[in-house]
Amino acid sequence: MQRHLLLLCFLICCATVNAEKTDSIYFLCKVADAFTGDYIKDGEVDILSTDSTFLCKGRWTYSDSNGKIEASLVAGKLPNNNKYILRLTHKDYVTTYHALSLRLPKRSDDIYYPTEKILMRKLPMRQKERTLGEAVVTATKIKMVMKGDTIVYNADAFQLSQGSMLDALIEQLPGAQLNEDGVITVNGKRISSLLVNGKDFFRGDPKIALENLPAYMVNKVKVYEQQTDFEKLTGVKEWERPLVMDVNLKKEYSIGWIANAEAAYGTENKYLGRVFALRFTDCSRLAFFGNINNTNDTRRAGSKGDWTPSYLPNGLQTSRTAGGEYNYEDRQGDFKWNSNFNVSHTDNHTVTSTNSESFLSSGSAFSQSNDDSRSHSIDFKTAHTFSLLKGAAFHNGNVNFDYDKNKYQTSSMAGEFEQDPFNLVSTGALDSLFTPGTNALQQIARYRRSQMARSYGENWSISAPYSLMWVPFQGKGINDSFDFSIFAQYDKHSFNRFDNYDLRYFKTGETDYRNRYTNYPSRHYNYNAKLGYTFRIKEFEPGISYQYAQDYRSGRYDLFRLDRLPDWAEGTAHELGALPSSNTEMEQALDIQNSEHSQKWHRTHQVALNIRYQIPNKPMTRFQLSLPLRFELDHLLYNRSERHFDLNRTRPLFMPSASFQKSIPGKNKTFYSLSLDYNMSRQLPSLQYDIDLVNDANPLYVQYGNNGLHASTTHRLKLSSMGMDYQHYQTLYNVEFSYQRTRNAIATERTYMPETGGYKARPVNVNGNWSTDGSLWLTRQWGKKKNVAFSTNTSYNFNHSVDMANIDGATDNALSVFKNLYLHEQLSLDYSKNGWNIGAKARVSYSHLAGNRADFNTINAWDYNYGITARIPIPGGIGLSTDFTIFSRRGYDDPSLNSDDVVWNMRLERSVLNGNLTFAVDGFDILHNLSKVTRTVNAQGRIESYSNVLPSYFMAHVIYKLNIQPKKKK
Repeated sequence: MQRHLLLLCFLICCATVNAEKTDSIYFLCKVADAFTGDYIKDGEVDILSTDSTFLCKGRWTYSDSNGKIEASLVAGKLPNNNKYILRLTHKDYVTTYHALSLRLPKRSDDIYYPTEKILMRKLPMRQKERTLGEAVVTATKIKMVMKGDTIVYNADAFQLSQGSMLDALIEQLPGAQLNEDGVITVNGKRISSLLVNGKDFFRGDPKIALENLPAYMVNKVKVYEQQTDFEKLTGVKEWERPLVMDVNLKKEYSIGWIANAEAAYGTENKYLGRVFALRFTDCSRLAFFGNINNTNDTRRAGSKGDWTPSYLPNGLQTSRTAGGEYNYEDRQGDFKWNSNFNVSHTDNHTVTSTNSESFLSSGSAFSQSNDDSRSHSIDFKTAHTFSLLKGAAFHNGNVNFDYDKNKYQTSSMAGEFEQDPFNLVSTGALDSLFTPGTNALQQIARYRRSQMARSYGENWSISAPYSLMWVPFQGKGINDSFDFSIFAQYDKHSFNRFDNYDLRYFKTGETDYRNRYTNYPSRHYNYNAKLGYTFRIKEFEPGISYQYAQDYRSGRYDLFRLDRLPDWAEGTAHELGALPSSNTEMEQALDIQNSEHSQKWHRTHQVALNIRYQIPNKPMTRFQLSLPLRFELDHLLYNRSERHFDLNRTRPLFMPSASFQKSIPGKNKTFYSLSLDYNMSRQLPSLQYDIDLVNDANPLYVQYGNNGLHASTTHRLKLSSMGMDYQHYQTLYNVEFSYQRTRNAIATERTYMPETGGYKARPVNVNGNWSTDGSLWLTRQWGKKKNVAFSTNTSYNFNHSVDMANIDGATDNALSVFKNLYLHEQLSLDYSKNGWNIGAKARVSYSHLAGNRADFNTINAWDYNYGITARIPIPGGIGLSTDFTIFSRRGYDDPSLNSDDVVWNMRLERSVLNGNLTFAVDGFDILHNLSKVTRTVNAQGRIESYSNVLPSYFMAHVIYKLNIQPKKKK
């Protein structure tokens, strides 16, 4: 609860009892139902002396943090060093008496906040007969309101397709965005946890809830800052709280069994199957889900979300997933347990074509590649978490276990050119490069490479973190706290790879064939412990902590050149994946120069002083300063090329941070906040860089060491501000700006070798790297029912990058400086009424890259799209959802990528059996224009890539939902 706001409420309590004394203190006691542990509101409290003489009235209230009730309280102000009796009365509960002893030291917060709750028993059930008249209610379905600092979305106000999951609902929420990885942002701020009815749901994997929880079950979606463990223990509000999204289910789905199933089949042999079951009781939740499909698709007909073709998953994929979760919480909320598991099986086929340009100190190198890969993986995860609030201590711990097994097979071909090949041909450059004979492309080519590879790996890990927060003097009104945490992790990995590598140099006519086998087993452990103590003296909170951590990694990297054996050279008949049968041959094939065995220890000792201060009697103004001093100790044992290295390093690192926060109340229920954050981070170069050895396992990328590297230092500054209008239930704006500069940045110096088209690379320090970015979010709603919604997201990013790209033999090796500006704008406008929803959307991105080289051609590239979305009820109880979008690209080097693609998706649906059975037909990419193109630009070059995607298809769905509620007791 927010201490100062509550104190304003409690100042009027018991003013007649020694109000003039300066030693009076406030008491706050929690009240709960003795059986259910629920909060009790709207009662009365009398304060009596020990001989039962009435002294004054107390106050019965509750703490409402961001629209969410966190505790029911009885409160008052009384003289210190006395004993009292509290008499609690409520129309539904037996009158309860509670002894209260106030004895607080001088250094207390003048607030007595005992850990134990006052428990009240309900009165026997009274039968009440009521005659209710008829009423006609017209529902005003407003999409979004503000309750305190909580954003509350009404799920029924959004028109969604039957069978939609939670992700489809969240994409429709004003100000909310959902990306392809399941990360949710609201008004530009990232959501840290996705809750269901206030509790974690498959913690750590929000995509499970997003893809399996049906949207029809949702009543409200709330976004608020969640109460921390310290607040639950002390009642004192923390400065920083995690932002969470809490999905509240409708009452009829909050107890009993809920299940839904979906089956679908379509053209191109596409299929989908899904089942989900959920059981709620007052104290527990049990959930199971299963999913099988070969669609690998994130599109939804009628969606206005952040979807673009570049966000499509790679390739064609078949996936099978299943999982379950059990969650228990006692009626008082003091003990919580959660167990979950998730198993998945995935097959993927991806074809990728890449066109790239490497920026050199003079001119550029152009390359193209085609890769055809197939992968197969099995993954199992399970996590078990508990938390316990007991007395003045809060315990939290969990155990996590992960296992995965994978196989991978790929074939690729690539080539590099001294000129842009698109000046000669528009398509088929690689095909021409591998055609027998001589042609124009081979005249400008430096090399061509073909490769076939096969690999398999196995990994598992286990981790067990535990934390303890203890407030030993809480009974005396002192909220000083001890914090202790410990973490341990162990993991083991194995990786094996076979590949046939064929390289031809056009300038020299030489060829390089390699038949290789790589064995890479490794293991790793990590543990750390931290102990801290925080003093809380009114508005001043100093704290000190010590942390020790150790990280150990051990691994072998054995590279075998099978082509060096007489019977394994080019042209011999050995299947990819075969190995010689004798150990002698394997020893002869070992590439000693490029094989290694290493052991690394990384130990840290850190002492930190943290200071927080809030200015009293002012609109909230806070300062925070963190002064950590870390000592890093590194030890490396390294064996390679028949040489042994034993390296040690000890370095102190000082990395301070500071923050400032201010809240300003405005007129007409408006509220503004401002925050300024600064931090400095330092990074030591890898100790392995100190070893001056040559790694030429890849003949086109030869690596060297550098023992003259310095630690890099990065300064970051962030300014953010937000405005809220509680009168009109909307966010006025959310703006952010950041700047960062790095000194002695650890970069890679690349020296280009024109004869071969390869590179020599070594790590170096460079200066001059800095960047800045910013964003502005605006959302608005208009109309009496707020049925018109508008949102805009404007952002920019500017990078000033310094790179060292040289040419072998050149006498002038100057730094290359590149300036990259990225601008982005996204707009949406929606109108909803009587089941209709019409929307318009537009998105534009602009990238500008300029360099300091005289021969550098400035790059200007545009990506933009615009379109409409609609959900329309049509006669016969049929729902129509559709979206029509034009995706355009300009400024790409590959002419075929500068195109305008029209993408049209549509769904028809109808529900029967009171909505429990739904039939639907989807049509995706009806006009056959979809393609996936991505573009990356940085100081080293630009990359344009194209991947295969799911073809146009139609799919028919059958969706069934079931709700079984427990029988009511008579």
